[in-house]
Amino acid sequence: MQKRLTEAAVAKIKPEPGKRLEVHDLAMSGLRLRVSPTGKRSWSFMYRVAGEADDGGRGKNRRMTLGAYPLVSLKRARELASEAQELADRGIDPVDKRNAAVAERVSRKIDKLIPKFIELYARPNTKKWRGTEQLLTSTVGVIWKGRDVTKITRAQVHALLDEVSEREGAAKAREVRKQLSVMLNWAVDRGICPFNPMAGMKRKDLRYVPRSRFLEIDELRAIWDAAEAMGYPFGPITQLLMLSGQRRSEIANIRRTWLMDGMIEIPAEFYKTRRAHVVPLTNRMSEIIDSQPIWNEGDFVFSTTGGRTPSSGFSQAKQILDRRSEVEAWTFHDLRRSVATHMARAGVMQEHIEQVLGHVIPGVAGTYNRYSYLEERLAALRAWDEMLFG
Repeated sequence: MQKRLTEAAVAKIKPEPGKRLEVHDLAMSGLRLRVSPTGKRSWSFMYRVAGEADDGGRGKNRRMTLGAYPLVSLKRARELASEAQELADRGIDPVDKRNAAVAERVSRKIDKLIPKFIELYARPNTKKWRGTEQLLTSTVGVIWKGRDVTKITRAQVHALLDEVSEREGAAKAREVRKQLSVMLNWAVDRGICPFNPMAGMKRKDLRYVPRSRFLEIDELRAIWDAAEAMGYPFGPITQLLMLSGQRRSEIANIRRTWLMDGMIEIPAEFYKTRRAHVVPLTNRMSEIIDSQPIWNEGDFVFSTTGGRTPSSGFSQAKQILDRRSEVEAWTFHDLRRSVATHMARAGVMQEHIEQVLGHVIPGVAGTYNRYSYLEERLAALRAWDEMLFG
């Protein structure tokens, strides 16, 4: 059926039982109104793309859906059809262009942006990318699910941080703020966002307050005994943390190939400061490492997968240690701080303590040698061992 359509005429067209009716609009070539047997009306546009045929002429007839009536009025349907015809005349398929625009909008959705950021930036450039992925997915990805990142406002960022802080604490909100800002800066650099709404943002309520907690000798001994009772793998991991003063990830990820000549040699790519770090072993540390199983399927010393991957599950292990030791309000990183504090009490020079901890010492960056002060580091660790068990 062909007809010069009006809004009134569109509304009055009656459906035909058991048959879909299609009305051609004489005022706009190619515009079609489809009326289903149930009375539902929808617009479509028939077109042929210039230059698509083998002889350079127009290609085959194609149909483009424009939307349902009355959500899309007759006037709007004609406008959409006219825009599509203009593209087709220029050799551009309007459906392809629309699909590309939809895909671009989808790629700007926050829940699509997070995995892209993790894949292209966080994973290749950071060691803790899994934690970043979990953090952003469980907070930003949930609260802002489906939102277009280019339309996020500064006020909405503040509201998100307020919600996370109220629900999970300032420390969590502070980390969300940090990682979200990194992601948005990356999105700006990639041309996904025009600007970062967090630029120059001030949140004094989320400022980091350094911990000063260190554990007294009796507390450390209680944790040691609890770790002894816990067994493999978190028991010996905890004990090595207490004896060495190293970071949790560095001890938990020890590989057999890192062990040589009474030392743990951590390659630069696995160390926080991006420098190789050597930890000399006291007798007690060597005994602990030597007593661990040697796996056939992988190189990790502490593993529940036959050495293929390092052990995980520190949160549950910490709860067990808390319950058995009855020591309150401590973290694994507090063990590192406690080692440094007690070494200083034992008279160890601060420079040697810094060497044990693997800190970058100002003034020696250009002449760094991983084997410098090995004897002094070992002496410091022995002094600490004697203090803890003497």
